[in-house]
Amino acid sequence: MADCTITLRLTKPHPGQEQVLNEAKRFNVLCCGRRWGKSKWGIRMAADQLLEGQPVGWMSPTYKNLAEHWRQTVAMLRPVTAKANVSEHRLELITGGVLEMWSLESPDTIRGRLYRRVIVDEGAMVRDLLDDWNYIIRSTLIDLEGDAWFLSTPRGVGGFQTMYDWGQDPTMPDWASWRFASDTNPHLPRSELESMRRILPARAYEQEIEARFIDEVSGALWKYAMLDANRVPEAPALARIVVAIDPAVSTNANSDETGIVAAGVTAGAQQHGYVLADRSGIYSPEGWARTAINLYHDLEADHIVAEKNQGGDMVRFTLRTVDPNVPVKLVHASRGKATRAEPVVALDEQGRIHHVGVLRDLETQMTTWSPIDDDDSPDRVDARVWAITDLMLKKQMPKAGSFQG
Repeated sequence: MADCTITLRLTKPHPGQEQVLNEAKRFNVLCCGRRWGKSKWGIRMAADQLLEGQPVGWMSPTYKNLAEHWRQTVAMLRPVTAKANVSEHRLELITGGVLEMWSLESPDTIRGRLYRRVIVDEGAMVRDLLDDWNYIIRSTLIDLEGDAWFLSTPRGVGGFQTMYDWGQDPTMPDWASWRFASDTNPHLPRSELESMRRILPARAYEQEIEARFIDEVSGALWKYAMLDANRVPEAPALARIVVAIDPAVSTNANSDETGIVAAGVTAGAQQHGYVLADRSGIYSPEGWARTAINLYHDLEADHIVAEKNQGGDMVRFTLRTVDPNVPVKLVHASRGKATRAEPVVALDEQGRIHHVGVLRDLETQMTTWSPIDDDDSPDRVDARVWAITDLMLKKQMPKAGSFQG
């Protein structure tokens, strides 16, 4: 009888996937950005056991997710498939291996199954992942002493992050976890990732591409949903534009940033504000003055607003050394940052302040700074507050520090 050899084409692992393979333990959590290759990796890990004649359980958060991966898996394993049951999402291979695919929308249907390997895809989207693991999935691995893989792009915080933390905990030796940004996949075009970095909101890029666990900070005055809802691609005609500065106290490498934010306002009774640019950073006095004045000229702004507390007239003097003709308004912070920010937050909540494009670092600071736990100095936030206050809340502007053109 002639020997019959079947070739199964599996994607060659890229370096990040090789690392995971070499460091894997019994229970593994792979947190990665979009297009890193986690789903193909999952299919490959399923194939490893199926080709050894072992039973494998694949679990997805919804039937829609399941259907897509069923099609991919059927296509990849077709050369070694003996029987495929579409209605039950069950594959029997010529090796004796059996793959069963389930939706965790109905996790109780998995009770009583026995697997050598379980793969949970998009685990961050599973509503009750920890309960499903503890009460249902874990017991399916007992008889065959099986292992498990949890694959996902993060989505807020929850059960998937808890499992990721287990993998980082040396007191839990059965668990391993990894976090890979999308750009660690060498096959992705870097130009596409850079384009996404420019256009995606800060939270979306950090979560979907950098694979970071992002949560709304308790007590934060701004939420991403608010900023995203008010975002616009470009500003309309503006009646006035200002550049606001929140200067840092010191100028060494460990200094706070100097907040430099530009904003404009429309004419009319129902004014809308538009945050145009964020040029904040760690600068020398000459550096932040030049950056702010360049922005002032680029936008043809009306004047510069600067907080007086940190140096008083020295702020005006520093700006005038770069451009003696720049109009400067000094403002005095007689109230706390949260108190100054609240009227501006109210305008955001009314949908009257819009970010033009994505102001990534500013938005991250806005949604992660909480006045409840005010350990950091939110310099970008403060500059934004000064700009909007000057443009839209004139009656609430501090009187100290008069305007000098």
